[in-house]
Amino acid sequence: MKLFKSKAEKEMEARLAIKQGINNLKKYDRTLEKKKKEMIEHAQTAKEQGITQQYQVAVSGLKMILSYQKRCKAMILQIQMTESMRDLTTLSSNFVKIMGNVGKELTQVNKTANFANNQLAFEKGMMAAEAAMDQLESFMEDAGMSFADSQDAEELDAEIEALIDATGAAKVDVMDSEIDSLLAQIEKKSATMKE
Repeated sequence: MKLFKSKAEKEMEARLAIKQGINNLKKYDRTLEKKKKEMIEHAQTAKEQGITQQYQVAVSGLKMILSYQKRCKAMILQIQMTESMRDLTTLSSNFVKIMGNVGKELTQVNKTANFANNQLAFEKGMMAAEAAMDQLESFMEDAGMSFADSQDAEELDAEIEALIDATGAAKVDVMDSEIDSLLAQIEKKSATMKE
């Protein structure tokens, strides 16, 4: 076991940890999706049987699951955006270092007053660019860290009702066509028996 890790090893471990975190959140989202389907089925059964209390419990469960799913997706997106911003910041930092080295070499080659003025202007411009980058990074963090649920309770209720009715309607239509088919077969058999 190494006591000291290189910068590349630390960066690799950080990237693996981020990837593992995203995979765990995606796995959690898939679990929530399964639970959502189960809860929709429970709600449909309760609605068909007219059991109001169980229907309300299923609707409450659906609200909770949908809320967790939205938060989970928001966390995944936040991690991915933060990783992209980190990569962008690293690239920008490397660019600034390279430009600084180029500036130092130019200073050694040409020490005229005109060059000093241009270098000062260049450094001021780079400082302004770094400040803008810092502000953008702060903005992205502030925007991504606060999760605001844009749906109000009525919209959420309507969404849940649509989920329950849409999947329930599809089942009823399939059952209706099966029943119609069976009735047609019975009528056909009874007509043949009468003859």
